[in-house]
Amino acid sequence: MTPLLRRLAVLGVVAAAAVLACTEDLTAPGRCDQYCPPEKIVVYDTILDSAITRDSAYGRPIGYVSVPEAPVMLVESLPGRISRAIFRFNRAPFLRRATSSTDTTTGPLLQPDSVFVAMRIVRREAKASNLTVHLYRLPLSIDSTTTFSDPAVSDSFAGPPLRSVNLDTLLAQPVRYDSVIAHDTIHLDTLTGDRLTRDSLNGEVQYLLIFKLDSLAVPFDTTDSGRVALGVRVTADSFASLALSASEQINGQAPALHWFNRFDSLGTIVDYPQPPVSPAGGGGFDGFVFTPDPAPLDTNLLVGGLPAARSLLRVNLPRAIRDSTQIVRATLILVASDSVRGVPSDSFVLFVHPAAVDLGAKSSILRDPFLAPDSVVIHVGFTDTVRIEITNILRRWQADTSLPRSLVLHQGPDFPFEGVTLAEVRFFSSRAALRRPTLRLTYVPRLTFAP
Repeated sequence: MTPLLRRLAVLGVVAAAAVLACTEDLTAPGRCDQYCPPEKIVVYDTILDSAITRDSAYGRPIGYVSVPEAPVMLVESLPGRISRAIFRFNRAPFLRRATSSTDTTTGPLLQPDSVFVAMRIVRREAKASNLTVHLYRLPLSIDSTTTFSDPAVSDSFAGPPLRSVNLDTLLAQPVRYDSVIAHDTIHLDTLTGDRLTRDSLNGEVQYLLIFKLDSLAVPFDTTDSGRVALGVRVTADSFASLALSASEQINGQAPALHWFNRFDSLGTIVDYPQPPVSPAGGGGFDGFVFTPDPAPLDTNLLVGGLPAARSLLRVNLPRAIRDSTQIVRATLILVASDSVRGVPSDSFVLFVHPAAVDLGAKSSILRDPFLAPDSVVIHVGFTDTVRIEITNILRRWQADTSLPRSLVLHQGPDFPFEGVTLAEVRFFSSRAALRRPTLRLTYVPRLTFAP
């Protein structure tokens, strides 16, 4: 055989071997002896009793949201708990006015013809019957330091109210429709002039309550530029509770005072509606006072209430789990140390956020549009164990090792609206050996692949 023929024969053998090597038998079972991991996939489920450490509650006596900064004014008359709204309006915009385009001489304000006081009810207890709102006149001395036992409050609420309106009775009045917004309905008491408007704000059904008063009930004090301070209390057969929008609420509507005043314009008496005044600004104030005083912090974890409290939990994951596992599920388990008291509308959402920076009471919350906070609904009367899924948070910690391993518990319904209820929940802390917070993990160890 010549060298050329031998070379061709060798190349033929190599080509045939290559063809046979690339041929796959579809009926034969697959084999991965060289590339599949030698061990089997195993799922572990364990409870870490000591994973939560150095947990604490913060927010008393000064909370993350205190009463003067609360977005609502809580008005309640419940066994063991009473709260009343108080607010002071700014000065009236005009004491003299020219009411005619041909009259440049201003005339003095004589007296109010009528007064309208408007307040937005952002939440009312649906189970309450004969829910009645009472309006009182208060001294101008009220401010953020006024307490429930202050004579300016107790003496004023002990007297007769300026006006009392039963919401059930007002809702029974014939329905009228707003000429501008078709879906708004108005219930008008033709005898008193009081009205209740039902509308929607931010997707929630709310009510705008308007009292009509005369100049004898709320006289215009020209020596103090027409400033007025008022208070609100509520009564019902049961569950007497509602929340009024305060000037601090985002997209809300603070109480408003509408003067319809009479001016003397060169000897002609003219009625003129002045622009409404509100408690917002330097000369006004709105808030509420309540009793009993909020319970101070103790060894337990506390979330919610007013002043609003938060709890910080530090998580100590074993290194083998933190660095060498795939977390399938993570559940934070909290044991309630006391029942949540209040009315059914006091139910709230308990949020769990990862901390962006761990600075104790000043720890900031990590706000990430791609990492939604985990949460659970807390109902009034709740005494059971709370379980919150925090799988996404732990996976984020595995991906970003620079984040602190800390969790922040705070009250909802959403982050900007913290501090909208007096209801609060308490959990046992890590100092309670048998009922401490625990972490339940379901994970898969990472597999090793052959080279």
